[in-house]
Amino acid sequence: MSMTLMDQRRDSGTLPPPSAPLVDIVIPVYNESAVLAQSVTTLYRYLEDRFPFTWRITIADNASTDRTWQIASMLACTLSGVRAIHVDQKGRGRALRTAWTGNDAQIVAYMDVDLSTGLDALLPLIAPLVSGHSDVAIGSRLAAGATVARGPRREFISRTYNTILRTVFANGFRDAQCGFKAVRRSVADVLVPMVKDNEWFFDTELLLLAEHNGLRVHEVPVTWIDDPDSCVQVGKTARDDLKGVARVAYGFARGRGTADLGVEARPPLADDFGRQLVWFAKIGAASTLVSLVLFLLLRGSVGAVWANLIAVGATALGNTWANRRFTFGRRDSRERGRHYMGGVAISLAGLGVSSLALANVSGQLAQVLVLLVTWSLVTIARFGLLRHWVFRAQS
Repeated sequence: MSMTLMDQRRDSGTLPPPSAPLVDIVIPVYNESAVLAQSVTTLYRYLEDRFPFTWRITIADNASTDRTWQIASMLACTLSGVRAIHVDQKGRGRALRTAWTGNDAQIVAYMDVDLSTGLDALLPLIAPLVSGHSDVAIGSRLAAGATVARGPRREFISRTYNTILRTVFANGFRDAQCGFKAVRRSVADVLVPMVKDNEWFFDTELLLLAEHNGLRVHEVPVTWIDDPDSCVQVGKTARDDLKGVARVAYGFARGRGTADLGVEARPPLADDFGRQLVWFAKIGAASTLVSLVLFLLLRGSVGAVWANLIAVGATALGNTWANRRFTFGRRDSRERGRHYMGGVAISLAGLGVSSLALANVSGQLAQVLVLLVTWSLVTIARFGLLRHWVFRAQS
């Protein structure tokens, strides 16, 4: 990594060392000589006039081949509170990793050099981290209240990608890719070394790790205008992102991704009954619908009892997985085997009850009614057993 002339003068003792800012805003750049000076000057003036916290701008040049580094060095020498670092390899994630690692600011942030995101969203982005309300804050083009202008192709790709994420991980955040994020530095010190990607998937992986470890991610609706001159290779980036999704999902499934957050960990709620009940009801409704459809499709060919066996058996494992992850918030590998065995055992017991009831009833309507009644009773018992037996304690 190279140092600016200003950095060299400070090291020589001709300038006093600056005090650490509250916020360090990183601008990762690659061959952005055409817009760099104007964008940094615009951001600089905004921060001077309207931002209430102490700040620093870090220009992170990752292996530019044009005059980007020379312009970044000039800006660092002429504007107080601006520094420049040089990374010898390409990759936005690598630039952020370098700029955020060993940082002395309490909050590390970044934004794209084209300033596609309106700067009025900067204070709402930083404030929840300053107050301690949240651990990570992100700009969102998909949240209610966002104003977005971009072409249909990029809109479709973005929404599809974020839908895939929510399908696979059931994450709470809606826009993983917006180039406008901030993290409490103490949290970044733990999570950034765990992120394996050094390119565009860096953001998504960081957010998934944060939620996986129970940290709070705050979304800020932004005003966002697409940059028609963006150098992002959309097709390649999309393919690489999907590979990253598969890698992280596989790692989470194997019990990886758990961080030792120490004092940064958010304590679990003392009583989470209401949220658990709502999630359990949603998962139960989905499982019941799938099981009922399977039962109606199979009843005529294999008989009511066997149709019930197949229908309930087909959803037992998925129901247990969903309740473990979402209802009871167990996302690591601890006691996973016991949880699955307990959940499946409860499903099998419920299957025996409904099968006995079906054996004494004939007629499709009567059988459906009996199933719905028995499934409902079993579901009530299932929630109690899962809450007080299977997921009673987390060792």
